[in-house]
Amino acid sequence: MVDLISNYKNVERRASRFLVIPYSVPQGCEITYFPEANNLVPIDYVAHKSNTSTNKLVKIKLEKVAL
Repeated sequence: MVDLISNYKNVERRASRFLVIPYSVPQGCEITYFPEANNLVPIDYVAHKSNTSTNKLVKIKLEKVAL
């Protein structure tokens, strides 16, 4: 179990208690479900031209949850 943590404009955003499952994705990439991880994406973090949410590129870190 891990917490997913993003940081935008010095504000930490956290999605708690995600189960890590091995899957074939490029190294350094993570996959998660939405809306479960929506709170990692700030509402004002949008693409310049389309003004759409940039939830496909959110830098996160994983923090192991003590069981």
